[in-house]
Amino acid sequence: MQFDEEHSSHSSKVILIAESHDALQNSLKDLVTTGLPGSSVLTVHSGKEAVRVSLARRPSVIILDVDLPNISGVEATRKIHDNLPDTPIVLIHEEESAEYRISAITAGAKSYVTKNKIAVELIPVLQNLLTTQS
Repeated sequence: MQFDEEHSSHSSKVILIAESHDALQNSLKDLVTTGLPGSSVLTVHSGKEAVRVSLARRPSVIILDVDLPNISGVEATRKIHDNLPDTPIVLIHEEESAEYRISAITAGAKSYVTKNKIAVELIPVLQNLLTTQS
């Protein structure tokens, strides 16, 4: 298994993005690198990779799609949160659903953002999580 990394030598914040669709993953990566200058972005395509990379690299914040291959974003959140309880996790999904939101928070996610609101909501959520984490 490999993962992509864009690294800035002066970076102090590492953001992991787990999204199985390349186009959305690239859009998320662009949004994060533009919205959080100086951040290092890691990308993976599956829930299993997200857990492995999270435990190995201990990112500052993790963004997981709910619908990931191997294991779901909710299950990956649970596994990561069990091992890294102080690492904030943001779950993203197509639907604004109370069921998904409750599952996300119960699994250990700090936030839930629907994909149609990512462009407006994701960076402020990440900035808030990074500020409260520091």
